[in-house]
Amino acid sequence: MNFLTALHTDIGIKKKTNQDSALILEAETEKGKVLLAVICDGMGGLAKGELASATAVRAFDTWFQNELPAIMEEGFDAEILCKSWEDIIYDVNTRVGNFAKVSGFDLGTTA
Repeated sequence: MNFLTALHTDIGIKKKTNQDSALILEAETEKGKVLLAVICDGMGGLAKGELASATAVRAFDTWFQNELPAIMEEGFDAEILCKSWEDIIYDVNTRVGNFAKVSGFDLGTTA
């Protein structure tokens, strides 16, 4: 299977900073090609949403490079995959929340 992918973000009309972050990764596995697409956007009205969204995207990138190969090698399991993603979101939420407390910024992201 081949994938044709494209990515575009738009700053919108109200913000001065584009708070969108996105990731498209493809890998060849023993099960065939896999594609991961992640789209995150800073939460409206909060400062530093671009930092929160970039943190989430980087976490998924790291997971794709470091953990997905082992998941695929052990035999694909949707429950393990979903648990991995939940762990990523939980970790990012914790890190972003800790940064918010230390820095005094309110920030968040969708995923």
